[in-house]
Amino acid sequence: MRTSSAVIPSNHSHSDYRESGRGCGSRYGRGHVGRTFRRMACMALAVAGLLSSAACSGGISDSARTTDVVANGAYHEAHGGELHIYTWAGYMPDDVIKKFEKDTGIKLTVDTFESNEALEAKLQSTGGSGYDIVMPSDYMVYQLIKEHMLVKFDVSKLPNGKNISKEFSSPYYDPKLEYSAPYVVGYTGFMVNTKKIPKSAAPTSWKEFFALSSKYGKSQLLNDSIEVTNAALRAVGSEQCTTDARAYQNANDLLQSYRSKVGVVSSEGVADRLASGEQVIGMIWSYDAYQAQQSNKDLEFVYPSDGTTQFVDNMAIAAGAQNIDQAKTFINYMLDPKNKEAIDESAGAGSVLKGGDALLPSEMRSSNTIVPSADELKHAVTEKACSNAINDNYTQLFENFKQ
Repeated sequence: MRTSSAVIPSNHSHSDYRESGRGCGSRYGRGHVGRTFRRMACMALAVAGLLSSAACSGGISDSARTTDVVANGAYHEAHGGELHIYTWAGYMPDDVIKKFEKDTGIKLTVDTFESNEALEAKLQSTGGSGYDIVMPSDYMVYQLIKEHMLVKFDVSKLPNGKNISKEFSSPYYDPKLEYSAPYVVGYTGFMVNTKKIPKSAAPTSWKEFFALSSKYGKSQLLNDSIEVTNAALRAVGSEQCTTDARAYQNANDLLQSYRSKVGVVSSEGVADRLASGEQVIGMIWSYDAYQAQQSNKDLEFVYPSDGTTQFVDNMAIAAGAQNIDQAKTFINYMLDPKNKEAIDESAGAGSVLKGGDALLPSEMRSSNTIVPSADELKHAVTEKACSNAINDNYTQLFENFKQ
């Protein structure tokens, strides 16, 4: 799901930060199979420039399409034909592909992308053609709807649309689920080695995370501008996508003061470093946290009380899709918890469907990385679609931190 790293040697100076080949890490590629999310190009501008633009509003990317493609008529289950899918690595295991093809007679062709922006660029360059099913994350669904790059098909008209859990039935990015259906959910928090950090000192919020004494060793942060900036904003009492210039200054000051406590800025090997004890605390995505716990039971995943990002990857139909009935059949098929269970187990994620969690192995159900408690869910904050200008601000602040 997400990769990209910047390793900070223990005796680092400001010039010691270095990244592996992808350039700046911005959010949006998720997890244990190595995806990189990058909202925009790297920008190494001073915080002064960030603050001057913090209150600006952003626009939507240009697109050749000016109207929606509509296919919200009656559902007709397809038996045979073909379907072209563009998705995240790890989201369509071979056994799932084989079972779907056997059950429906539809031949699948699956290609993968490594970022929402790569998906967006592909659809823009082809006018939405080339693929039938695409799987954008929450904020990108919102973006692609504005760009008229998704088919309007209405999930409520699918027989299995009723299986979507209430929590995911009216997202801000597609309130009536007319263009998308939820596929995988995950969370961004941090992980603590309870054997190395006593309960009395263990943080429960981003504010406490950044304030933790360095005597416990250096921490790790994800190489992701959105995740790190959101955490810093929450730690200083603000929120994601804020237009308050003072909040960005406070977040910048916090991150600068935190530099000496950081050992690694990376979205690769996160689970391995925590599981091995190389790091005893670090920012992490929930499915990576689940993988880490399988090797080290002393690790605890924390839903920060001042805000835990919840993100959702979705199924949608590309505006240039040639196989609409097959695409609807696929979405309806994946809205059956029995068909979807193998995907959730492979992804290390909880289900977005009613009764779906109950089908997961008991070990997964007992982990809060997969099934958060009611109290933990109270801290969950749905990811927003910030304006382009605010996205630029995030990148500027993050690059200033890593310089």
